[in-house]
Amino acid sequence: MSVSGIVAACAVNAAEIISPENSKGFRKYVEPATKVVSYILDEAFPGYNHQSLYFTQKSMTDDGRFLVFNISGNKLKNHKHLAVYDFKLDKAFRISTTGKIPYLDTVNSKLYYINPNGVYCHDLVKAPKRAELITPMPKELKQLGKVRWYCTHPTLTRDRKKMFLDIRVDTKRCVQGLLELETGKFEKWGETDFYTNHGQIHPFRDDLALCAWEALAGKKINGIYPRMWLFQPGGKKRMIAPEINNYATHECWSEDGKGFYYCSKGVQYHDLDSGRQRTLVPMMAAHASISADNNFAAFDYSVGKWYRGCAWSVGFYNIKTGKGFYFYPELAAYNTEEEPSRLHPDPHPQFVCRDKYIVSTVHLGSGRMSLSVTPVDQLIERTSK
Repeated sequence: MSVSGIVAACAVNAAEIISPENSKGFRKYVEPATKVVSYILDEAFPGYNHQSLYFTQKSMTDDGRFLVFNISGNKLKNHKHLAVYDFKLDKAFRISTTGKIPYLDTVNSKLYYINPNGVYCHDLVKAPKRAELITPMPKELKQLGKVRWYCTHPTLTRDRKKMFLDIRVDTKRCVQGLLELETGKFEKWGETDFYTNHGQIHPFRDDLALCAWEALAGKKINGIYPRMWLFQPGGKKRMIAPEINNYATHECWSEDGKGFYYCSKGVQYHDLDSGRQRTLVPMMAAHASISADNNFAAFDYSVGKWYRGCAWSVGFYNIKTGKGFYFYPELAAYNTEEEPSRLHPDPHPQFVCRDKYIVSTVHLGSGRMSLSVTPVDQLIERTSK
């Protein structure tokens, strides 16, 4: 096919994909206090919660065709199941897996997830409902002991050939390493005797991963809050001290791999080369996502004070101009302090579709969680004046 033919074919394919703005599955919602326009998915599966993926993952492919989300509640109760919205067909469907946090390859439209049997993949274009076993779980990993989980937040190397595992064994013992998806070979990096998870392989380097020491409950060791760790092969690991506020929650690599950001009252950034840290967002934040060009941030923060299901805010910050606001100033509480939710109903905002949208979980007072898609252009305009 000629170059002009390829361009024409791509234009036709792009034209076949509708957007949340004109999808029959989404309804327009104008936030009363800020007048920010979002598009809400809440009735793809009537009577069920609709929830975005965890913030370290992306819920939507770069071309805007597929949106991956969780459903729960109703007959599923506190069990999450994965679902997909196909904007070419303009409809949603469930896939045959529970709601473990998956990894969405946003370029190739493939959805990976892991369970005790191995790593599976759904090709969302060719066979979206068929789970293909990529590699069985190696015997050496099954024999580690009582494995609680093999991976909390799966990430793949840039060539999509390896998955980073942060395996929790027994009560505290954790094992880190890379699993080759073609051969099933596991490259063990090392172990810790403390609770390590949130593992994320570096966006460009296969020999560096960012992990968190969870369940610290504010405890400091030698005067430092030791949540953030960098792991490498050969048992190498080092703790990164949070220099700003001496506290950290929820870290994530920047897309260019030059550093990572973490939440500590605001959103802070750690530069890998210099080791210096600086504030990106001075507004309160619990989870955060930074655009690919590092110019914009999306984040959430709890208005209520209980662990799961209190009222939340969702914000946007223009790092270039130093202006930001909570475009969802106060989402309704999903449940009560006496009965916290087991569904992790935090908003978890994330930039998707090449930073065209922010996807987040919202509760608008209906008694069910909904998925919100907020166009970013209006937020940039609001914070550029």
